Amino acid sequence: MTLLVLLFLGSQLLCSWAESPPVVEPLSPACNDSAVEAAADLALRQINANQREGYVLGLYRIFSVQEHPQKITGSVFYLTLDVVETECHVLSRRLWKDCKNRAMHETVFGQCKATLYINKPRRIVHLHSYECTLQPVPSSSFLRICPDCPVPGCPTEPKYLETAVVSLAKFNKESQQAHHFSVLNVTKASMQWVVGPSHFVEFTIQETSCSKNESIADVSKCEPLSSELAHTGLCKGTVMDSQIDHHQFVSISCEIYDPQAPALGEREQHPGRRSQKPDKDDDESHEHHHHHGRKKNQHPHKHEHKQGHGHEHRHPSPSEASHFSPHLEKTVGWVKVLPPKVEHVSLHTLPENQKEHIDGKPVPPEKANPVPAPPDTHGVADVKKLQTDTSEGKPGLTKPATGPAILPFPEGPLQSDACPGEPKFVNVIILPLLPNPVKIAVSPGQTVTE
Repeated sequence: MTLLVLLFLGSQLLCSWAESPPVVEPLSPACNDSAVEAAADLALRQINANQREGYVLGLYRIFSVQEHPQKITGSVFYLTLDVVETECHVLSRRLWKDCKNRAMHETVFGQCKATLYINKPRRIVHLHSYECTLQPVPSSSFLRICPDCPVPGCPTEPKYLETAVVSLAKFNKESQQAHHFSVLNVTKASMQWVVGPSHFVEFTIQETSCSKNESIADVSKCEPLSSELAHTGLCKGTVMDSQIDHHQFVSISCEIYDPQAPALGEREQHPGRRSQKPDKDDDESHEHHHHHGRKKNQHPHKHEHKQGHGHEHRHPSPSEASHFSPHLEKTVGWVKVLPPKVEHVSLHTLPENQKEHIDGKPVPPEKANPVPAPPDTHGVADVKKLQTDTSEGKPGLTKPATGPAILPFPEGPLQSDACPGEPKFVNVIILPLLPNPVKIAVSPGQTVTE
């Protein structure tokens, strides 16, 4: 009898040991919490560092956040961020806090959903995935406030490419660079009527193999230098055709960037990565996919130039890099900029993200390399079920024994009454276009936001 009792107690003890450890439920901190603000900053830094085209994204406000503390150390943050394009091109490698916001009539705004793992004891900051969709504000939103502001145009129109070529010719003639530069891609375009039509462009440039000592009739025929040797840059050009004195006025300013060595893992082609060489049929709606690690440590430095074309060379600071664990998966994500629309647009009306080629045509499913769509959990994910599914080889938590547990991105009502956070700056145009969550009372003393 005593033996049976001992066997029973032993089996109960073994069962208790075999039970899963307590599940750590996700938290809903305030959007103005200092840890959340820091996580949003780090997420945007890594999103911007992953880009090879487009402009540095800046934070407008934190819309929502969930924090999932890990069983040992660290937390996974699920951030929904309202963002805007800044004046800095991603080639500059500037931090978003060091970039100027665009004029209100030039605003391109949208939302990013980012999953970020932070482990302070192990000095790990890892962006697991991100999805960003942006769109320019419609002309109808700012013409009532600024009827004389330049009207956005399509960068692929021949007139704007001509504006870039004419203004770059002035730069090539007057700069002290060793080689000629050619137009890489027209990124912004607008038009205004003053004493005649004025066309404004922003465009990227690349260094060619043609020496400044050579007389070149058509710079576009020059072979570009390899990416390891070529300087790149961002230029702002204006061509005004005066109908009063029938004279053409050209102005140009360029910022030149040092050659950028390939990031770790970029020496091989990765699915979805676009070449820096532009396509002539480049559509204004575009998407950037990234499946790579972070850049090597680099340090900022400036070079002085004798010529009046002021420009700056800069590399990322070592503080932007973080320790990378072999258990962490490579960052997967994209930034999509939709073409401008005539009708009123808001974050409520931004369409579901659809993968597109550079020419705007849909990508077949096998070529899109999409981020796996998380199931709609309508709120906080069922952590215990996800752990069970993973043990059976089903989708769920990602490597809980060695890496952070990644849940499906939370959807549905927000759990924190202190979200969204306060805007970081004033922009009277986009504020009405952003979601305005409604507070719904669920019980005395409690509210949720949706």
